[in-house]
Amino acid sequence: MGYQSEIRDRRRWPRRSRRLWRAVVVVTVALAAAPESGAAGEYPINLCAADSRRSTEAFTGDFSLRGMRAAVNCQATDRGLAGVVTANSARGGEPVSRGRAAAYVIKLPRGLHFVRARWAGAAQRRDCRYAMSVYAIGPGGARSIFNKPANVDCRPEARAGAFQKVVDIGGTTKVVQRTICVGKPGRPRCSNRSLNALRTFRMRLAVAEDGPQGPALAVVQDSPFAQGQWVGASDQPVTYTAQDLAGVKQVRALVGGQEAGRHERDCRYSALVPCPNGPGTITVRTATLAEGTQELTLAGLDSADNLGHSPSAVTVRVDRTAPGAVAVAVAGGEGWRNANNFDLGWTNPDEGDRAPITAANYRLCPVSGGECVPGSREGPGISGVAGLRVPGEGEWRLSMWRSDAAGNQQPANASEAVVLRFDGSPPELGFESTSAEDPTLLAVQVNDRVSGLAGGQIEISREGSGAWQQLATAVEAKRLVARVDDASLPAGTYRVRAFAHDQANNQASTDRRLDGQPMTIRVPLRIATALRAGVERKRWVKRRVKRGGKQRMVRRRVTVLRSRARVAFGRRVNVAGRLTNSDGQPLAGAALAVYSRTEISPEQLVGTVTTGPRGRWRYRARGSTTRTLRIVYRGTAQILPAQREVALLVPAASSIRVTPRRTRNGRTVRFRGRLRAPAADKLVELQARVRGRWRTFRTMRSGPNGVWKARYRFEATCRLQRYRFRARLPRQAGYPYETGHTRRVAVLVSGNRCP
Repeated sequence: MGYQSEIRDRRRWPRRSRRLWRAVVVVTVALAAAPESGAAGEYPINLCAADSRRSTEAFTGDFSLRGMRAAVNCQATDRGLAGVVTANSARGGEPVSRGRAAAYVIKLPRGLHFVRARWAGAAQRRDCRYAMSVYAIGPGGARSIFNKPANVDCRPEARAGAFQKVVDIGGTTKVVQRTICVGKPGRPRCSNRSLNALRTFRMRLAVAEDGPQGPALAVVQDSPFAQGQWVGASDQPVTYTAQDLAGVKQVRALVGGQEAGRHERDCRYSALVPCPNGPGTITVRTATLAEGTQELTLAGLDSADNLGHSPSAVTVRVDRTAPGAVAVAVAGGEGWRNANNFDLGWTNPDEGDRAPITAANYRLCPVSGGECVPGSREGPGISGVAGLRVPGEGEWRLSMWRSDAAGNQQPANASEAVVLRFDGSPPELGFESTSAEDPTLLAVQVNDRVSGLAGGQIEISREGSGAWQQLATAVEAKRLVARVDDASLPAGTYRVRAFAHDQANNQASTDRRLDGQPMTIRVPLRIATALRAGVERKRWVKRRVKRGGKQRMVRRRVTVLRSRARVAFGRRVNVAGRLTNSDGQPLAGAALAVYSRTEISPEQLVGTVTTGPRGRWRYRARGSTTRTLRIVYRGTAQILPAQREVALLVPAASSIRVTPRRTRNGRTVRFRGRLRAPAADKLVELQARVRGRWRTFRTMRSGPNGVWKARYRFEATCRLQRYRFRARLPRQAGYPYETGHTRRVAVLVSGNRCP
C-alpha cells in the first residue's frame, strides 16, 4: 500500500543519487545471484531472490512502530522498492521519535541453529540518525551480518550502497533485519521527510541440527507386504512414519540391501523446516527384487542430508514365478464310472523359499466340443481335489494349474489334460429273434448312449430245473452274442436271460425279446445227424431166402464195421462209414476230420475225408501203433455235429533168430532179435513150447536200439529132439502196442541115449 508513495518519493531524489542507486541495485542483484553450495549436515533457508518463488515464509514475525514501516516486495515488478524492506514511512509531517523501529525476524525451532548467512541487499540513508542492521542472536550473543550504525559515515557519497556478505553465525537461533531511529545528542528525533530504508534482496541461511542425527523411521505394518505375506510382481505400498527436527526429505526402502523404491517428499527451502514430518508411502518395485524371504529396512535423509535408518527390519516375502506344471492323476484311473465323484491328486515339488501353494485352478472342457467350465479349490499346500463333479454325463478333459500365496498363477503351466468319464445311465437291452439260417446264435441288442457296451453274459436254464448255465458270450459292436451247444444239451425247452454292463459298470438284465415276448428256445435247434464208423472186415453170413416156393440157406460175404480191430504192425486197413441225417438221408460232400491219439501222444489231426453222394466215406489207416481214431463231423449252422471213435489195436513186433539151429546136449544156443518199433528197456519174454503150452523160461530188456539177446544151454536132452521157441512182447505202459509174439524158430538137439 505504501509502494506507490515510495515511487513518488524517488522522483524527488537528486539526479546524482538516482544514478548511484541504480548502479548499486544492479551490482547487488548480480552478486546476490551467485550460487552457493551447502555443506553436508546443513540445509539452506532461501529468502526473497534466493528462492525461485521469491518466498519470505521463513520470517516468523515483523513489527513497525509509528512513523516506521516493514514491507515485503520480493515479487515487485514495478518501480517500487523491491526486497524485504524496513524503513521510515517518509510521508513528511511529524518526525520519528527515538527508539521507533521497523524489523523482520527469523526464529528457528528448538534443536536447530544457524551456521552461516549469505546476505545481499542495499541501504539508503538520508538521515544519519537512523541505524540499519541485519544480525543474528544466539546463546553466545549477537553477531552482525550487516551494520550501518547511526551517526557514522554520514558523507553524501555514503548515503546509498549495495552489499553482499557471507558471515559465520554458528550457534545463533534468530536473525533480525531492523531499521531504527537512534537520534543524536540534542536531536533525539529523526526526519520523516525523506526515505531511509534497508532492503534485503537475497538471503540464504545455512541451518544445522544441534546434535546431528538422521531421521527416525519406522515401517507401519498395515499391508500384506509389510506383514510378511507372500506377494508377486505387482508394486507394493509400504507405509512409514518419519520424524526429524529438520524434516525428512527422502525415504528409501531397502530390501535385502537393495533399493526397491523411494519417496521424495515435498520440500520448500524457503521455510524454517523445509521438509515435512509424519507418515508417507513408498511404492516398492517388487519386479526388481530377488525372490524369497528378505529383510526390509528404511533409509532416510533429513533436510540437511543426515542419513537415518529404521531401527529394526521387517520380514518381507517376494515370489514372482508362477508354479510350474505337475502331473495330475485320477484316483482309480481315467476309465468310465457311474458316480459323478472324482478325486484328483498330484505331488507338489519342494520349491524351497517360495510362496506355498494355496489353490488349484482347473478347466473342464467336453471332449466332443463345447463351452469349457472353470473352477478352483483352495487350501494350504493343496495337493488334490476330492469329490469333483463334472457338469454332465460324457467325457470331460480337465487341465489344472496351481496358484501360490503370492497370487502367481499361469494357465500356460497347466498339467497335461486328464479325462474324466461319467455315465450314470444303465444300458437298454432285448433279445433278437432267432434266425433259421443260424439257429444256435443268440443275440442281444444293447443300447447305451454314453459310455457304450463293455460286456455281459447270456445264460440258459432248462425249464423247471431252476439251474442256470452260462454261455460263452462275446461283444460284437452293440450286441452280446453267444451260441447254444445244442449237441451237448438234453432236448427240451429252455429259458434264456441276459445281463449287460456298460463301460461305467451300469448293469441291466432282460429275459424278453425286443417285441416284449419271453425269450425261450427248443433244443435241439439244428438238424440231428448219424455217423457210422469202423474198420472194414469181411465175414460170411447165412440168410434164409425163398426161391421157387422153397426156402433155402444162402451164404453171403459181407463187409462189417468194427469199432475195435486188431491190425498187424505196418499193415493198412480201411476205416469207413456213412453220414446221414435223422431221417437216414445221406449228407453228401460233408468234410470229416480224422484225429489220432495214443497213450503217449496227444490228439492231433492226421487227415480229412469227404462224404460221397450216398454219404459214404473211407479213410486208409496204417497199423503204426495202438491208437484211437476220432472221426468228427463239425456240422453247419443248420446241422448238428457228430463224431465216432475207432480203436486200432496193433501188437508189438520183433524179429527173432537163433544160432546154431542144430546142436548137441550140453551146448549153448544164442537168441537175438530187434523190435520193429525200437525202444529201450522193453520187456521181452523168451518162451518154449512144452507139452502143448508156451512157457516162459527167460526174460530180458531191450537195448537202446531195440535189440535184445539171450543164451540158453541144453542139459537134459536125450536122443534127437526138436524144440520150438518164440519171443513174447507183453503190453507195457509207455510202449503203445498190444501184446505180440514173434514168429517161431526151431532148434534140433541130439543128446545121449536115454536110460
